[in-house]
Amino acid sequence: MKTCYTLIFCLIACLTKAQLPSDTLMTYITFENLKGPDDAYGASIDRPIGSGAFKNISDRDNLKVRMAKLENSYRWPNGSKIDFTKRSSQHSSTGIVDRYTLINPDSKDTVFLFVDPYKTDSTFYIPKGLVVVSKAALAKEIAVQLKAIDDINAAKDAFSKEQENINKIANYIASNVGLVNFIDRENLRKVMTDTQADPELKNYLFKLYVLNKFYALGKNIPNTKAYALNKMKESFINFQKEHPDVAAGNIKINLN
Repeated sequence: MKTCYTLIFCLIACLTKAQLPSDTLMTYITFENLKGPDDAYGASIDRPIGSGAFKNISDRDNLKVRMAKLENSYRWPNGSKIDFTKRSSQHSSTGIVDRYTLINPDSKDTVFLFVDPYKTDSTFYIPKGLVVVSKAALAKEIAVQLKAIDDINAAKDAFSKEQENINKIANYIASNVGLVNFIDRENLRKVMTDTQADPELKNYLFKLYVLNKFYALGKNIPNTKAYALNKMKESFINFQKEHPDVAAGNIKINLN
């Protein structure tokens, strides 16, 4: 009996662990080469966090991703998200530096965080008063999106009924993680370059691929590319059942 309880406990532990986001997703949302605490890091205008958001001011996608990494990398000690909306700019010896006023929701203490968006640090640290985001915290934050993806995949006609939800989640991924990590050309190229297929169908399948790769990373499902591709295939089969008259070009052949 004791052995049985031990096996059950191990199974529950494994299943719980499997529901946490993957290491890969954590690297996508946080600063690269993120190390331990450093009380002086970001605490003054002389040692700001080099976020790199404005390193190439014309690259809007990079700006979004780097800003998202700043907001995603850190949390309050209680695990809650940080409000980065209170921002001002100051002149430093090297140029313009942003100063964020952060209010701890528990202690009400104020943390001033200095960030240089024109410079990219090679190593990042955890500023005083903050902690690095945990897998458990991220799992809680993305639970709504993952549940919505479950509903989209289960829908009989997601193309007609779930477009609003699909777009919401796609925009969430683009704003909080960036799309570049979810575009696998080897799986998407033939679908997206099919000149005979309806453009709305191609866009629909593209978004579902992105959503389901995000889902796989959020649930720590192995082989995320294969998972997303299979879900795209399933979505196409369901689409054809509900919309047999929509031009599908060579997608059926290319997805086999």
